[in-house]
Amino acid sequence: MTGADVTRSLSTEQQVAAGTPHRRLYIEAAPGSGKTTVAAQRFGVHRFLGKDPRAVIAVSFTRSATSELRERVLSRWGPSALSFPHRVVTLDTIVCDLLTHLLHTGHVRWPAGHRHLTVIDHWGVLLPTRWTDWNPIVVLDAGEVVTKAVKQTKKASRPKNADVRNALADGYCTHEAIRHLLESALATPSVRGIVLDRLAETSRALIVDEVFDANALDLFLVRLVADAGLEVTLVGDPWQALYGFRGARPEQVPVLVKEADFIQRNLNTSFRWKSEQQTQLADRLRAGQGVTLPREQSDDLNVLLALQWKPLWEAGPHILPLAFGSAAANIHEAACTLLLSEITQRMFGENAAFHNDALTTLRIDHEAAQRLRSPLQSIVNDLAGSTDIAEVWSSLNTVIASETDRPLPRRRAPVHTDRLEKMRARLQTSAVQIVPGLTAHQAKGREWDTVGVFLTDPERETLRHGLTPDNEEHRKLYVALTRAKRKTFVS
Repeated sequence: MTGADVTRSLSTEQQVAAGTPHRRLYIEAAPGSGKTTVAAQRFGVHRFLGKDPRAVIAVSFTRSATSELRERVLSRWGPSALSFPHRVVTLDTIVCDLLTHLLHTGHVRWPAGHRHLTVIDHWGVLLPTRWTDWNPIVVLDAGEVVTKAVKQTKKASRPKNADVRNALADGYCTHEAIRHLLESALATPSVRGIVLDRLAETSRALIVDEVFDANALDLFLVRLVADAGLEVTLVGDPWQALYGFRGARPEQVPVLVKEADFIQRNLNTSFRWKSEQQTQLADRLRAGQGVTLPREQSDDLNVLLALQWKPLWEAGPHILPLAFGSAAANIHEAACTLLLSEITQRMFGENAAFHNDALTTLRIDHEAAQRLRSPLQSIVNDLAGSTDIAEVWSSLNTVIASETDRPLPRRRAPVHTDRLEKMRARLQTSAVQIVPGLTAHQAKGREWDTVGVFLTDPERETLRHGLTPDNEEHRKLYVALTRAKRKTFVS
């Protein structure tokens, strides 16, 4: 497909945004306006313009968002768009690459002299943990990577400081520690110069998708990239910034845009809305006007959304939430998540949320996960029948233990009994249609024809007075209420 072919499929508004010749561009995109399509188009414009051999890089902040952007680039521009050194990766990958470069230059020195690291999501994947208020952290001391134990106000499951030190000596590290180390290193002007030179030598353009998910270090790196002379495109929507709990700083994006002289282009036209009702709802929400949604039951409901997982499980056996919560780092939580995945696969053809996190926590690789499918399906059949819950829990422990070296205590806590009972209720329901339940976080970027939302009384009151993009709880409501193509109602 030629550049003319892919451009022809864009609206005039999208073409203007994707083709803007400015070296620093900020694209603000409303829901359903083709944000990812424009980001992919912008990637191709940079990739095939001129003969500069340096890399064109696009980044996002989650694996799923990055995968979607990568697929969009490939579908619009073909495999050659991502030939080396051009790539679409998470920003964590860029952070790791820069720290690796500092290891090679000697500006950061790793225990045992490692220059290539094995990066894991969290220490619990690799190391035994204990319930303690001492937290081992990885720090930079005069260029040397060391650990120290810091006392926290709350206890949690954490590894021993000595175990973390030994893991570092074996070349392991977490994404969080890598970020902390790079941030510490960049506090030194000479190191910043090394990083600037590296960026200028290896890359010529950077596209940052979902920029409002960026934290302070991410935004600092974006500014460094711009200072290094690269062309920088930022794409995002302040109304859809949901990751403050991960350290995102959406309020700092407008500051960066202004201070670094980014030119702004807007994508205002949404291609999602298929009814006047939904168009008006979206317009009123974005204008900060109060909204009262109708309460109804619908046979054509495609999904039920809420701001938390718990109310979804309380919405009735015709609703099957795709997670119990986000704590898949807990081994019992991980086991329940894998069992839930078999049910969601059976019902909807997709894994439960945090499925991959559960596999990581249990140290189960792809081949082992495939071997688990059949015995887990048998347990689902037992759960759908009359097998005693205690026996189901014992079977789940036995099956998971066959593929992991993580200890799974057989003692059954009340929370696990409750979760098995909730799954059983969904398997045994007489409801004609089982509807998936998701949080606003999990629904971001997705769309359905008809969406029900589960709102608490305070959330309904907030909605009645109007939303503002400066409040994360308001932004969650906004995302939940802008997923429907045709109709949104309170369920």
